Amino acid sequence: MSVALGSTPEPGVPQFSGRLASFRLIPRIETYPKIVAFSQTIAGKLVLLALFGLGLSYYGDDWQLTIACLALIAFLPAHRRMLLTFCTLLCAFVFQWKNSSHPLYFIVIISLVCVLGGLLFWSAVLRPRSWFGRRPILFLLCGYAAFVVFASYFPRGSRYYQLIWDFTYILTTYVWFIGYSLLDSNAPDRDDFGLQLGTYRPFWGSTNTPFVKGAGYLRRIEARDAEQLAVTQLKGLKLLVWSILLSPFLDAFNRCIYVSLRFHTIPNALYLSANHRPLPWYACWASLIAQFFYQIISLSVLGHRIVACCRMAGFNALRNTYRPLSSRTVAEFFNRYFFYFKELLVDFFFYPTFLRYFKKHRKLRLIAAIFAAACFGNAFFHFARDLDFIQNLGLARALAGYQVYLFYCAVLAAAISISQLRHRGPAQTGFIRGQLWPSFLVALFYCLLDVFGSSDRSFPLTEHFRFFAQLFHFNL
Repeated sequence: MSVALGSTPEPGVPQFSGRLASFRLIPRIETYPKIVAFSQTIAGKLVLLALFGLGLSYYGDDWQLTIACLALIAFLPAHRRMLLTFCTLLCAFVFQWKNSSHPLYFIVIISLVCVLGGLLFWSAVLRPRSWFGRRPILFLLCGYAAFVVFASYFPRGSRYYQLIWDFTYILTTYVWFIGYSLLDSNAPDRDDFGLQLGTYRPFWGSTNTPFVKGAGYLRRIEARDAEQLAVTQLKGLKLLVWSILLSPFLDAFNRCIYVSLRFHTIPNALYLSANHRPLPWYACWASLIAQFFYQIISLSVLGHRIVACCRMAGFNALRNTYRPLSSRTVAEFFNRYFFYFKELLVDFFFYPTFLRYFKKHRKLRLIAAIFAAACFGNAFFHFARDLDFIQNLGLARALAGYQVYLFYCAVLAAAISISQLRHRGPAQTGFIRGQLWPSFLVALFYCLLDVFGSSDRSFPLTEHFRFFAQLFHFNL
């Protein structure tokens, strides 16, 4: 699936040439020998850290601690991985101390989750031929799912009810990070658990999706010498600048679309549709297109900032979002829009299915693996992520209300399967037929699919179909 969803331009796609192709809003400073040489000096490192800290201060959320961690790693690169673990634990505990009313309580729970991750990792390392050692991810996800079921049926008035759910919430934020360490447990050059722990929600930031994956990936992208470190840090500074440039644009977009022009959000448009007061078809389209672009820009801002910090720490990580609107296939957009979430689905669901089942049937093997990742894995991730619904509604009602996102996942998996299996003739020449038209069709597909992309369970599937029909001026 990584190959199928690759992000490199396909052969035959017309590329811009001339001055337009060479124009860059932010110069490629990492290619200037004098700047790279200066960045390797003590003065150069201080300048880079000062500029990076100035950029992080724009966001105003604990940037001083992040810069302190980056400075420590920048001046002691030989101990980068161990310092990553130290900084990650430090930031996790400081965050709880500053933002929680019961910091010690949550620090203990985080410590217990890390101990659980360590026990699973050591078990997989010590007994690689055991059932658990051969299927650690299956054991982890089944055990996690069983614990969520246990928590959902735990008596609400019980003495330990809140403790069980607090542990479940913390475990949910760490489960995929633990999974990446288990994937690394059988690697010949695996890191010990002390270094694995540094990848458990690293100090540079993350969502429930592990940004820059796990220890195995960090080993491959780590800077090996002073020059590589300087180049990587300069690329990180550039990416942070991109994030800063996009942030005011996102704010202006939000004010213009939703305040000045008074576009309706999709939840509001669905609410009006469900109450038989639908918006005009053009207003529905406007809301849908606005949401589509808002999601791309906001995810770019978040991903660029996190990956920029990772690069500043000496790891040349790929961008999370990279030119999704230039995608010519459904699969390519899926890869370019949220790269690290796609990688999670590939590593935990696609490869295990692809490598074990339907080996004699090439097409069926690929379809099964895609559905395991883009449908089942996608739905499992988001259902487990939204624990509030399970806690408040109960497991059965939460599952029943998940029908809209399940439909979204099934359609997405089917579209990616068709995208990978359909026969393509010779590549079209010319910008319009070769690039613009295919990219427009792909963007239109994802824009329409966003009608069913909500996982908030506010409206049943029938209401989403009603809104979809209104886009084409049909009132159901």
